[in-house]
Amino acid sequence: MAETGGVKSNRKIIIVAVVIIVSSIGLYLWYNWGSAVKYEVYDRFGFSFDYPKGMEFSETGFGDWSLASVNSGVVQGMLMGESPELIGVIWFHNESAPVFEDFLDRAFTELGEGTEVDERNELVTSTKDGYDMLTQTFTLYIGDDKTIGKVGTWYDSGAQRSYMVFHIRASTLPEKRMETEFNKLLGSFESSYEALLKITLESYWPTDEWRTAVPEDVGIYSGPLDDMLEEISRRGIGVDSVTVVRDGYVVLDEYFSPYEGEPHIIYSCTKSVVSTLIGIAIEEGYIEDLDVRMLDLFPDRTAGSMSAWKEEMTLRDLLTMTAGFNARDSYLYEWEGLYTMHDSTDALQYVLDLPVIEEPGTRFEYTNGVSHLLSCIITEKTGMSALEYGRERLFEPLGIHDVEWHNDSIGRNWGYSRIYITPHDMAKLGYLFLNKGQWDGTQIVPGEWVEEATTKHVDATIMDGYGYQWWVSGEGYYSAVGHKGQFIHVVPDLDLVAVFTSRNEVDFDRILSLLETYVIPAVVP
Repeated sequence: MAETGGVKSNRKIIIVAVVIIVSSIGLYLWYNWGSAVKYEVYDRFGFSFDYPKGMEFSETGFGDWSLASVNSGVVQGMLMGESPELIGVIWFHNESAPVFEDFLDRAFTELGEGTEVDERNELVTSTKDGYDMLTQTFTLYIGDDKTIGKVGTWYDSGAQRSYMVFHIRASTLPEKRMETEFNKLLGSFESSYEALLKITLESYWPTDEWRTAVPEDVGIYSGPLDDMLEEISRRGIGVDSVTVVRDGYVVLDEYFSPYEGEPHIIYSCTKSVVSTLIGIAIEEGYIEDLDVRMLDLFPDRTAGSMSAWKEEMTLRDLLTMTAGFNARDSYLYEWEGLYTMHDSTDALQYVLDLPVIEEPGTRFEYTNGVSHLLSCIITEKTGMSALEYGRERLFEPLGIHDVEWHNDSIGRNWGYSRIYITPHDMAKLGYLFLNKGQWDGTQIVPGEWVEEATTKHVDATIMDGYGYQWWVSGEGYYSAVGHKGQFIHVVPDLDLVAVFTSRNEVDFDRILSLLETYVIPAVVP
């Protein structure tokens, strides 16, 4: 009889559980079932089921087996005694699970030395909660010990998951009793994914350290995140780290060798930090407002190549990359002007002397030199280096203690780049903006500045628009962006911060696309 499309699509990997069990079943050979079984309810990860009281549960699998690279999760319970007994659930996000028959065959042929498949019964088609389901019973010999098991799998379109439940135990228990216990597990299984997916977690501030949570606890599917890590590893695109935060909890924190989490250069994400310090300095009265003329911010300097356009240039023009300088210091010019600025004896004077070839405020032109002017403005107006001012007003209040920030030849912190901090501290900066500049009861950055800095003021290149040294996407998020793939993404409507560090200039666009391809789709609607 021909298979229905639903049945065929639902044939996910059932026997992976067998592989998990085989690795650990020999460790537990005694269990006495007893005359009266009492049940408790397992209720997490968006599903619940009844299990015999006294079972010890693992959410990563027992033994040496791990499913983290191929599935969304595994929950496995074990009872000790004369007969080994294991029950559990494996689930896959959406259609990411492998085809059932392929992995079934592969698992039984690769069980390992000392294990012999005695019998695999026919697949049986039935239903579970209105969905097509496949079940199968089997017998294995592990050494001289006979083991029997039953598994069932189906695709739940409401939860967008493929579920598999399993019950495996030594054959000393009558087969009919095993069938009864499997039916108990299957019958009690309820997918309450949407109701249970986002639980209420304790509110806190990560000043001292971030707390972690399972993605499902904050309304995120694990599957797309796993797929992203597999994509990063498979393509070898040079990502050093990925950190995803939702509702203040880290749900993904992955590091790729040889990087181990030490302070990382964030390149042009530095620009967003400098912009933030400008906003604080305006609030504290060090700087008049955004419409102050650029030249008035450096009263002791005389600029070369003077023109009417340079006379009218404002702080706002610097922040929005619309100053109009002929700097030629971005990747578009192979960093020609950037090298010249670095070789100059006075980088501030070098930028002040650049000719202005377009009317300020009219066109976006990514210019590293104007970001350095912003750092110099902080020093000029506060009497402190950008690093000193940043430590007092920004870094220390957030619990960011390990900051390295390189200087130009006369001691000013480079405004366009050269900050080194950890991914966790990058996430704190994103989380500060997600919370509109407020941190643990203190307004670190004015809320109005956060709003204005992350609003599109001009059409841009890498993303749809540009704010005040922040890139603004047309897809509901904004980002601090750095050379070779450094990103602090903030998605306000999803309460989400995602941080990427990298070392690959060639695959910059691929790294940028990871947020929209994997992270945002992982959030449950």
